[in-house]
Amino acid sequence: MKLKALPFGGAAGGRFDGPNLAVRLYCDRQYRPVAQMPSFVPHFNLSDEVNHQIVQSEIEGGVFLKDLPPATVLQIQTQHHLYTAVLQDDGSALISGHPEFCPQPVQVAIAGSTWGGSMLKRRFVGRGMRLEFSHPEYKTPIVTSSIQDIRELSSAARLRNHAAV
Repeated sequence: MKLKALPFGGAAGGRFDGPNLAVRLYCDRQYRPVAQMPSFVPHFNLSDEVNHQIVQSEIEGGVFLKDLPPATVLQIQTQHHLYTAVLQDDGSALISGHPEFCPQPVQVAIAGSTWGGSMLKRRFVGRGMRLEFSHPEYKTPIVTSSIQDIRELSSAARLRNHAAV
């Protein structure tokens, strides 16, 4: 599953209908008009910068882990590494892909994604953000470089990867 937002206008799916702008977002292989999507309402207690980052995370795309069943396998491409995360029944994940922290699968708790500061979008993995997870051998959370892409491996791809090991 590749999650992405289509740009406004042009051949990518957005279009202008007179004064009304119609935009379609691509998510989980189906198009839905923005009117049918839940929309973010800026919160007056948050700064404009924070509200902007929240909206930007919705535009860039990502996935809430609570929306995925256990045993889902995600490939998370960051600027520097390709992580593989296998979601577990208890909300944890087996993660691998970093040569120092997790060269072999290790059970971690994925806290969510951050923009590099202390504000966390809980249990969300989002493009342009940094994945944050708790590793059993380290006191402080591990924060990755910026996430470039998120993919769900299909059953066939999981079998191929398993056979290659």
